[in-house]
Amino acid sequence: MARPPSTGPSCNRESPKTRACSYDRAGLGWSDPGPADETVEQTIVDLHALLRAAREEGPYLLVGASIGGIFIEAYQRAYPEEVAGLVFTNSSNRIGISVKGKVGLIWDLSEDDVRSGFPLPPSVKRGPKPTREGEPFDRLPPDLQAVRLWLDVRLWERSDPAKAAPDSLLSWRKEFLKEFDETDAGKKPPLGDLPVVVLSSGPAATESGRQTRDGAAALLDFLSSNTVHLTAMGSGHEIHLYQPAVVVQAALRAVSAARSHVPLSHP
Repeated sequence: MARPPSTGPSCNRESPKTRACSYDRAGLGWSDPGPADETVEQTIVDLHALLRAAREEGPYLLVGASIGGIFIEAYQRAYPEEVAGLVFTNSSNRIGISVKGKVGLIWDLSEDDVRSGFPLPPSVKRGPKPTREGEPFDRLPPDLQAVRLWLDVRLWERSDPAKAAPDSLLSWRKEFLKEFDETDAGKKPPLGDLPVVVLSSGPAATESGRQTRDGAAALLDFLSSNTVHLTAMGSGHEIHLYQPAVVVQAALRAVSAARSHVPLSHP
């Protein structure tokens, strides 16, 4: 049986039609660690159980920032009838690992290569205890900075490089490879006409970008025939901290498209 996350979703109940909810993945924030933290499999099962336990009715618009992008893709693949649309905000583009003195992208390495990087060498030590919030999290209000610092310290206290395992990287590798395969040139968009908003600090992908495996972000523009790419000019990686209004507008645009069944490209 799936282990429900310890922390329920935090929801904004002001809208009479749509609520905005956020949650902490297992092992992060207020949620307890799980048997396989940060793997795609645990994350989507946890989220599904959480939404059921919280009685949050779908369909859902899923918003994923950074590595969260592969989690919302996997959730849609596992529970397509529950997903009304996807919003990606600077989803992970390049994830590398050092293996035997060489650095490679996880999807260019074999499973055995990834496993060979663990356990981590004794030279890898836990970093210094966090004492303040730096860029970009110093953009948060002071009270939220204090909460985040407290959570950062909790995570630091639990961290132990000697116990690090390859499970999450192997899980991410598998998901990225699925994404590459589904969006190969010549194939139909795997998500059909599902509303998809790709928000990034860079321009939309080109066809040549789609055909290379130098990065994964370009593939997001080819997941659906109903996709719009929005560029947050001048933003850092965490667009929700640099330009929060842009993220809100991206989500509202996706909600509107899902409700009205009007293509995102419609003016």
